[in-house]
Amino acid sequence: MSVVAVTGIAGYLGQRLLRLLEADPGVERIVGVDIGEPAHVSPRLEFHQMDVRDVRLGKALAGAGVLVHLAFVLNPIRDEERMGSINVEGSRNAFEAAASAGVEKIVYASSAVVYGAHPDNDFPLTEESPLRANSDFPYAAHKLEVERWIETFRERRREIVVTVLRPATVFGPGVDNFMSRQFEAPRLLTVGGYRPPLQLVHEEDVASALELAVRADLPGAYNVSADGWLSRAEALSLLGKKQVELPEAVAFEIAERLWRLGLTLSPAAELHYTMHPWVLDNSKLKAAGWRPRHGNRETLLEAYETLRPWVSLGAMRARREDLVRGAAATLGVVSAAALLRRARRRRA
Repeated sequence: MSVVAVTGIAGYLGQRLLRLLEADPGVERIVGVDIGEPAHVSPRLEFHQMDVRDVRLGKALAGAGVLVHLAFVLNPIRDEERMGSINVEGSRNAFEAAASAGVEKIVYASSAVVYGAHPDNDFPLTEESPLRANSDFPYAAHKLEVERWIETFRERRREIVVTVLRPATVFGPGVDNFMSRQFEAPRLLTVGGYRPPLQLVHEEDVASALELAVRADLPGAYNVSADGWLSRAEALSLLGKKQVELPEAVAFEIAERLWRLGLTLSPAAELHYTMHPWVLDNSKLKAAGWRPRHGNRETLLEAYETLRPWVSLGAMRARREDLVRGAAATLGVVSAAALLRRARRRRA
């Protein structure tokens, strides 16, 4: 474990994991790979600025005993072919590069979205539950495609320990993505007739799960989540927000139209995950020695403190104070114009 490589090290999970690894005296060197430079660096960090699809990745990983693969496009982009290339081909390249470099262990950050959002999902979902990612949601489809490919990789590379972690919705003060932006809206959009529970996992707890998988051999798949879940009503009450309900057909039609126009951050297919339950059983990872330090309630409130200064309407985002100042300025202009018109009428 003396040399640990991390793809996506500039992301919020990569940065959390970097701090844990640099505090571990057993880690002599950390190899970081990302297309952007990390905000936090370490004297033990050897950073390589490159795409995970780069043919030179194997050279960057030389000497590493463990690879943690975090690099993945989460926020949907309209160029689905490019998104798929980065996510799927990039993951395959990272695994093959690690194997050619002699890495003994690979830890892959998948997602609970691979189970899919369906009315007949197991409740809660275990690692043995069927993987039925909603294929029209690219992020989920890519995560599942990589997991399916990993099955064949394991057969070819039995000498490598492969750990797959499946986190629930990751939240925390460092998270800023299309899922967190939904909680910045003045009203939360819901599909009428559906009240799925909300389950989260704090970014710190995901980082600690990754660190555990680096330290211990954990072959196979493991769910990562807070204990239990929140009802929709509990989540709304904690946030002090109200919801807007739309009929299912209307919600999907509007969401798809707004996505095509570039006015939202995610395609209509993401609505499936706001309709049906996809709650995880985390007992397998807890049996391996991991414990979540944060509950659903705590995680939601801590994240919302970071989100509170912002207001998002689809793809548009602004600071709340700027909106207030803008509204005040507009009101001032309107009031001045009204007074001017009144003065002119009096002179007339």
